[in-house]
Amino acid sequence: MNARHLILALASSLLVAGCASAPRIAVTGPSAFAAGTATYRLADGEAGEPAADAVRRALSARGWRETTDRPAWQIEASYAVRPQKTGVYTDEGARQGEWTTAPVTPQWWSAGRKAHVLILTLNSLGEAPNLRRVEARAVVADRKAEATLEALARAAAAELPPAG
Repeated sequence: MNARHLILALASSLLVAGCASAPRIAVTGPSAFAAGTATYRLADGEAGEPAADAVRRALSARGWRETTDRPAWQIEASYAVRPQKTGVYTDEGARQGEWTTAPVTPQWWSAGRKAHVLILTLNSLGEAPNLRRVEARAVVADRKAEATLEALARAAAAELPPAG
């Protein structure tokens, strides 16, 4: 086998491995806390029904129970899909047509991918106000979007203490 065939075989295997792999998920979780009573009410938000259902399933798997009768936590879920790289400009800069950070075209190997971000904000409804935030993000191809939402919900829920 000559070098050209070896390089082609290596590139092909890397491409196939990248297509078949699960999304890499980065999670920013809250500092350690005790959930106390792991009951919650999912607030009506902008996450949409598929995201809300994914969050419910993930929390249920951790032993959390949704209730409308005096829940310990109110959870707000937001889910967004956006281009990987976006630009930034200030209000003044926009008027002048100048970017603070210009948008960047992604590299050819990741051109068809988007950033998926799921944020859970937990507000304690008990005696002592308490606020916690969990953010899970992944960059994936559109064909993996549905599975990504479930994976993000599981990753975010894994950062919360299990029901005791």
